[in-house]
Amino acid sequence: MPNKYTQQGEGNFEVMPEVELAEPKMQEIIIFNDDYTSVNFVIALLMRVFDKSMTDAQNITQFIHNTGEGSCGIYPYDIAELKYIMAQNFIRDNGMPLRIDIRDIHP
Repeated sequence: MPNKYTQQGEGNFEVMPEVELAEPKMQEIIIFNDDYTSVNFVIALLMRVFDKSMTDAQNITQFIHNTGEGSCGIYPYDIAELKYIMAQNFIRDNGMPLRIDIRDIHP
């Protein structure tokens, strides 16, 4: 962490203004249930793109099946956007109709 004082010659110090850091904007990625996408595909998506364990992926998939939608995770804006694009590409490349969405999380 940088020192908030800088030395200006021998013994003279200048006070630097403190920088306030904002919390990153968070986003949640949601998967929606459908009647066509296989359970195994959703589990594979959760494990490959969202780094979920087999057990977590199975639990999330079951929750999505029971409730109609479920969260893949909450991430900072940049990471969420990247994972969303990766998931969309994985879904499209495998010819599945699975729908996902990305939502802002308000503190």
